Amino acid sequence: MASIVLRKTSFCVRWQAGRAGRRQCCTFRGPSAEKALAAKQLAESRRHRITSSEVYATLDPKRITPPSLPAPQNLRDWVERWLTVKIDVAASTHAEYARLLRHHVISDLGDLGVEQISRFEHLDPWKAGLSRKLSAATVHKHWAILSMVMRDAVPYLRPDNPLERPQGHRGNDLPRLTPYQACFLTTEEAQILLVACPDQVRGLIQAALGTGMRLGELLGLRVGAVRRSGNATTVRVEQTLLNDGRFDVPKTAASRRSIMLTSSLTELFSRLIHRRRPSELVFPAPNRGPWNANNLRSRFWYPAITAAQTCPDHPAPLQGRSRKAVASLCDCATYLYQRPRFHDLRHSHVAFLIDAGWDFYAIQKRLGHASIKTTFDIYGHLLPYGDEQHLADLERRLPSAAFPARTQLLARS
Repeated sequence: MASIVLRKTSFCVRWQAGRAGRRQCCTFRGPSAEKALAAKQLAESRRHRITSSEVYATLDPKRITPPSLPAPQNLRDWVERWLTVKIDVAASTHAEYARLLRHHVISDLGDLGVEQISRFEHLDPWKAGLSRKLSAATVHKHWAILSMVMRDAVPYLRPDNPLERPQGHRGNDLPRLTPYQACFLTTEEAQILLVACPDQVRGLIQAALGTGMRLGELLGLRVGAVRRSGNATTVRVEQTLLNDGRFDVPKTAASRRSIMLTSSLTELFSRLIHRRRPSELVFPAPNRGPWNANNLRSRFWYPAITAAQTCPDHPAPLQGRSRKAVASLCDCATYLYQRPRFHDLRHSHVAFLIDAGWDFYAIQKRLGHASIKTTFDIYGHLLPYGDEQHLADLERRLPSAAFPARTQLLARS
């Protein structure tokens, strides 16, 4: 709703142009608040999709000259301008915005004028086309980024953002998301995976299981970030390795954290950093430089998973022209039944912490989550809701299965 603020000799009317538009303000001299009330009613009647210049022109046309309309601009030019002035995000995020906008937004809608784009005629068919060739999560990402682009065009190039949720609708009718089901390895499964890992990445995987650090944080870790004070050894997360090979600071302030190591991890890191310079990487690639994450997965991680899924006594036959090995089908307990991602090592670490009795605030700080709600949303279902004592108390309150005679119940009453 629009609001009126009383100043010394004037009234200021404030509102927001659209759901995510710019803040607007009109000032009218006193002592009467008649024009301020009229401006408030006008803004609310237009659902706040009106600029201060339009309000002045309607209520007091002699006060200002109506602004000239901007020259028509197509979406392609507006996207490029938006990318040029978008400086409040990390370089990797900006590169992702540019890739998505230029690939499926400019190519499909770039020739349309910004003021011409409508939900019914353009955006709904575009959304349906994306859904036929991209995943639901990718469609959501395209919609969110284009919504930011169109939001910044309000009110300069158009009065509203056509990608906003329509009035009275619960959503934007985007394809339903299927959340990824995290894989939680048991201690025995993690041991099988470590045995199957090649020597080049065994220490990296052991560190991921023991610290819960993200892959980029591990690959960007330098020797100087491993610090020992007395009997305690900590790892300071100060930078991360991006997918394009650049090093950058962690994405959020909460991600910059210190992680205490167990005794076994202390021994591991002591071996890894022995007689090495502080500027060197703790987990370098075979060429002593930084890893390429995709190369690491294809050369070492996926073969390790395949080896862990193969029973040594009952190997599955090779299939296909490439003669690739597939998972065994026996019931032996000597191989891995699940196929985890590398990020599932972080999930498994949290499962170990919960089994060890860690509280969720300590888990949040160790993982680097900005909010404890994120920690609960991802891992809350792992909590053991109800222990033996609570179950025993519940049992005493439940009715017995052996029902006494009705006369006995009446006699007790």
